[in-house]
Amino acid sequence: MIVAVINNGVVAQIVTIPDGDQTGMYNQLAQSCQAAIDITNMSPQPSVGWTFDGANLNSNGSTSTWKITKLAFNSRFQVSELMAILAAAAGTSPQALELQIVIQRQGLATYIDLSRSDTQAGVEILVSFGLITQARATQILTTPPTSQEIYQG
Repeated sequence: MIVAVINNGVVAQIVTIPDGDQTGMYNQLAQSCQAAIDITNMSPQPSVGWTFDGANLNSNGSTSTWKITKLAFNSRFQVSELMAILAAAAGTSPQALELQIVIQRQGLATYIDLSRSDTQAGVEILVSFGLITQARATQILTTPPTSQEIYQG
């Protein structure tokens, strides 16, 4: 099952729930957000940034790509947030090592795809460690890319 996670009227994340106890996992997911909508059979398939008006998912002319440059992704963070992230990544604690991996993966990427579940999970790690708020994570991940941010490769 493919589920659109809605926060603040916007698709903030797309989650694939593996076969098995889909109902239980869906219910748990639905309790943690504004809405969770099964989009498995929808065409076109909604993506991050689509809006939800309480009844329908709408693209609202959202950009066709959520692939942005690494610099554009980095620039979505405030300097104070980046400083906190780098400070928390120093050292050898499990939290620091996890942050180092997230930072390393960003460095190895050719571009950042805001609609990918691993990108979203990396940003959620920052929330879980208290380095950014959930509101900032949603803003970073769901603000449609500008023409200057879009990866052109």
